[in-house]
Amino acid sequence: MISRINQLLLLLIGWVIAVPVSLLIPKKKKLILFIGGENGQLRDNVKYLFLYLQNQKSADLTFYFLTEDSRTRDVLAAEGLPAVLYPRLTALFIMLRASVVIVDNLTWIWNLKYHLLFKCCKVQLWHGCSMKRLELDNLNELEKINTWWKKIIANATGRFPLYDFLLSTSKLNTEKIFVPAFRSKKIFEYGYPRNDVFFRQPDTLDLIGADRACIDTVRRYSQGNHKTVLYAPTFRDTARGDDFLEKQALEIDRLNRFGRANRILFVFKIHPFRKLEFDFSRGDHVIRYADAGDVYPLLPMIDLLITDYSSIFFDFLFTDRPVVFFPYDYEKYTTEDRSLKYDYFWITPGPKCYSQGQLQETVGRILLQDDDRFALKRKEIRDLSFKQQDGNFSRHIFDFLNHNVLNR
Repeated sequence: MISRINQLLLLLIGWVIAVPVSLLIPKKKKLILFIGGENGQLRDNVKYLFLYLQNQKSADLTFYFLTEDSRTRDVLAAEGLPAVLYPRLTALFIMLRASVVIVDNLTWIWNLKYHLLFKCCKVQLWHGCSMKRLELDNLNELEKINTWWKKIIANATGRFPLYDFLLSTSKLNTEKIFVPAFRSKKIFEYGYPRNDVFFRQPDTLDLIGADRACIDTVRRYSQGNHKTVLYAPTFRDTARGDDFLEKQALEIDRLNRFGRANRILFVFKIHPFRKLEFDFSRGDHVIRYADAGDVYPLLPMIDLLITDYSSIFFDFLFTDRPVVFFPYDYEKYTTEDRSLKYDYFWITPGPKCYSQGQLQETVGRILLQDDDRFALKRKEIRDLSFKQQDGNFSRHIFDFLNHNVLNR
């Protein structure tokens, strides 16, 4: 009961105070607010479009990165980047004056931000191509709001907001993924800002939020004639830990011995919503990338990617390097965690492995014997997934917003 009362009080503040104030206060044209995922982390597409605007140094444009994390604010401030800490008064004032809010996540609405930004033009960049059902297309998600009270809360908090503009990367993704999943007035098709790093050398600003120590280790091993492999499993909606350990699908000590014998460094990038209890200091050919770190500056350095159902493999296609899929729990994942929008065995351009033995044999064959059989399939999926492939994705998006939003 206390939880419901608190929710109701917060929503009353939102709709009785925040929304009316948002409607009354005049908006400042060309004042843009960026909001990262969770409590305002600097990563994914919001990060790279934000940094692109910083590099443009447009005199008639004002923009800020909004965060609830004081460390993120301090890191940005140290680099001379415009950041504000929510819910301080300065942040509240900027929010009420902002004309555009740009996000790539669902959590931007939390803690009354949806209500304070009610009148803004809302631009959703999202955080990846997908083979999975999302949002309004995800029955498991809809089942979470199957009572009258939960439906009221969902609507009142802006759980499924109406976006003015929603970014997709191709016609296929527009029709198959984004139209059924989101409410939007207009969908526009360009590449993802975070993929710009595949076409240039990451600079100092790109490395904000990245695991620089891990990147340095990868660089050192690569210079020592090692191959580098990134293992990036996706988040499971069920289970309490990382399934590859729970299901004993992967023994990290055994993988370390394989890496040492074959001069292969394995980098583990665990989803930030998961927990992995393993002491990586006891291995010399397995290392861990920061869970919440921005992995995109690392990806151009990777020789082979291992994943399962994560959208990261779509981005990695820009490297034209091999991807190995490790869907050891395929039946469980597709029936209990998340149903898929595509035939998994068609959309995934790489060999499928279901045991550690198969995985190690496949990685060794590809990296040590140069036996890559999926180059044409990777190109097919890349061309279907990305309408644009020129490496100027942030510029295209900004030009679109400039024409359709900022100068109208």
